[in-house]
Amino acid sequence: MRLILVHSPLVGPASWGAVPSELAKRGYESKVVALPAWGEISKPYYPALASAVAEAIEPGDVLVVHSGAGGLAASVAALAEARLAGVVFVDAILPHPGRSWFDTASTQLGAALRAAADEGMLPPWDQWFPPGAIAALTPEGPVRDAFLGELAPAPLAYFDEPAPALGVPSAVGWSYLRLSKAYEAEAAQARALGQPTLRLELSHLAMMTHADEVVSSLAQLVRRAC
Repeated sequence: MRLILVHSPLVGPASWGAVPSELAKRGYESKVVALPAWGEISKPYYPALASAVAEAIEPGDVLVVHSGAGGLAASVAALAEARLAGVVFVDAILPHPGRSWFDTASTQLGAALRAAADEGMLPPWDQWFPPGAIAALTPEGPVRDAFLGELAPAPLAYFDEPAPALGVPSAVGWSYLRLSKAYEAEAAQARALGQPTLRLELSHLAMMTHADEVVSSLAQLVRRAC
């Protein structure tokens, strides 16, 4: 079994922190898939991003998606077909067939982001929040520098694009790991649907600060859902 770790389209692979090395210590093979830069793909964005992930999936792999990458899970599953053994959502949005990212966000956030757009591009993710707010969730030093260095403007069109009318196939087991209270609604929805769910009282970027705890929970969910 191999875990395919996918970061949000708004950040980069450094967001997974020490999770791959912690997985290796526990005997799990993993691969961090780097999503293509926005300048390397064109609309429709969901299929383009999902294709980059699906190409990395081999039979028996488990997809692990963080944050905004959760919206890609259904498309990845459709492209990977029978090769995918399961999906774990980590503090992630859930598939939202036929709805855009803006449709899933609060009206207040949507309005603020549209106002911040410049020539069709939204500012880097850390600029969506008060100065220093995101940096405070990451460890000082090279890890933080690598994470911040991967942030880049994102096209407003991606957030307006309806997700493909797909859900996670019924044959693919899935589970949910909540890292922060910001994703309690998604965790509650997963639980209501009967999916294995675990909650940690950490932060949205806990993979970079508490990789051991995150991996312990991931291991539990992989065993239960796949």
